[in-house]
Amino acid sequence: MPQLSMVKIHGKFNRPGAFDFIAGATYVGDSRMLGLAVFLDQTDPSQILLRIKERPVRRVDYREFARLIDFLETFAAGEAYLYSSPDPDPLKASVVLLENNRILLRLEGTSTVLLPVEFFQALNILVAIRKKLEVKTQKEIERKTRLDETSLLVQINNWRGLIVFALLAAVDFSLLVSIFFRPELTLYWLTLTLFLGFWLFVLRPAWSERLTSKVRSYINEDLLNDLSFLHFPRRSVEIFLIILTLVIFYFVFGSDMAHFIMRYYRKSRMP
Repeated sequence: MPQLSMVKIHGKFNRPGAFDFIAGATYVGDSRMLGLAVFLDQTDPSQILLRIKERPVRRVDYREFARLIDFLETFAAGEAYLYSSPDPDPLKASVVLLENNRILLRLEGTSTVLLPVEFFQALNILVAIRKKLEVKTQKEIERKTRLDETSLLVQINNWRGLIVFALLAAVDFSLLVSIFFRPELTLYWLTLTLFLGFWLFVLRPAWSERLTSKVRSYINEDLLNDLSFLHFPRRSVEIFLIILTLVIFYFVFGSDMAHFIMRYYRKSRMP
């Protein structure tokens, strides 16, 4: 079988065709000779859309399309005549060199008979499209990665464990305050406190390292500086000291002493 030699062909067919359009995709290039137009999916940069003559638009992985062009290049060099692909949904393609020195290219159910010069014209366009796709795909993947890193859903997904822990910690603090008035909640508060401690110090989730490092850095560098600029209202200080005193007395003397202090405080405020 005669071999083809890869040469650069110039001519009217070795230029992209008219601008084409598919909603949700970016036009990359086309070959009028093959009736093929290539688009890059805007939502998934690893996917491209192929419009081949009058057939429905075909979605294919970028690597599969690049693999097909590599095959056409090796065929032009006389090194391969059968296209095979590991892709689970490969492109259906074959190339045959006919006896009259023409080339039959079958692609996704379409057939095109080309002269050698026409084949190289089409191949040059496909190679240029592949190079353009490499640049566009890389840029789109980088842009999508930057958007994903800053999106709210991704941030929630990355910190969802910490969000759940913070909500449970708020419930735990509420139970701590509530046990002064409803001692029967003590068991629930103790159970939740032990669970949170086990989660944070024994299971050591991934976010705990980032959280503890940030807290440690804040305490060592910024805490004293921030406290120096704070001005607490007198009433807030009184409430904080009362709650702190109740907590200390509760753990030292039990709930009876805390109830006694609460009753005494309420009576002292009555006229």
